[in-house]
Amino acid sequence: MQPTGSKPALYCVHAVSGSAYAYNGLARQLGDDQPVYGFEAPGFDNGRTPVASIPELAAEYTEILREFSRAEYGTDDEYRLLGWSLGGTVSFEMAKLLTTQGVGVSSLILVDSGLPEVIDLPPELDILHRYLCDIMGRSDDSPPELDAVLRGQPADPEPTAVFELVEGSEILPPEIDAELLADQYAVFRALLRAFYSLQLTGQFDGPATHVLAQSSSRVDKNWTPLLPRLTEHTVPGTHHTVWTGDNLAQLSGIVSQVLRSQEAPCR
Repeated sequence: MQPTGSKPALYCVHAVSGSAYAYNGLARQLGDDQPVYGFEAPGFDNGRTPVASIPELAAEYTEILREFSRAEYGTDDEYRLLGWSLGGTVSFEMAKLLTTQGVGVSSLILVDSGLPEVIDLPPELDILHRYLCDIMGRSDDSPPELDAVLRGQPADPEPTAVFELVEGSEILPPEIDAELLADQYAVFRALLRAFYSLQLTGQFDGPATHVLAQSSSRVDKNWTPLLPRLTEHTVPGTHHTVWTGDNLAQLSGIVSQVLRSQEAPCR
């Protein structure tokens, strides 16, 4: 997203969508001197099979991260990680892995990240609704036009049939057709299953920051027991709108301040 700059790179981990696209605005706000890279999930915009295990993803991303840093920067001594939503959980697991490998993590930044819990997946219709709301950037309410499309569907519909209805309704941009929805839904569903099958253990003892959306529920976002050096901030907006407009400017300011304050490696 921003490959140039003299500062230590910031590595951002995708949310449940599997895409790192949300971080493009942050990269622009942080400026030309701050390199920013993003992880995208297996199966998102590539031919791989989606992965339904957060520990497996964390292990793969950690290996890629270290190999990339050695090749690109000639260093492998400290890292800066950021993750929104499910990406915060993956980043937490990566920070623990890096620490056990003797590598420093000078910044772990979570953005409106809930703690996972071990529960069964909801009915298919609920997953489809959540997925489509995510694509539409809605987290606080359900768009009426989407409700109209899904009205009357059974609890476990065939996803491809739903996506054909969505495409026909024209509630999404024309480039987002039924085939694309189906491909990316497989990633979303696998990552959601990964989130709902993980019992977090251990702690990350380095410096950590959690930036919460003002409108988000705090019920599942208490990371203090797992992050003893945690600092929390709140910015206006919902789970999705923290990445837009003035909300993004405030979020970016906090991230920039954190990165400046933690320039020295933390081992």
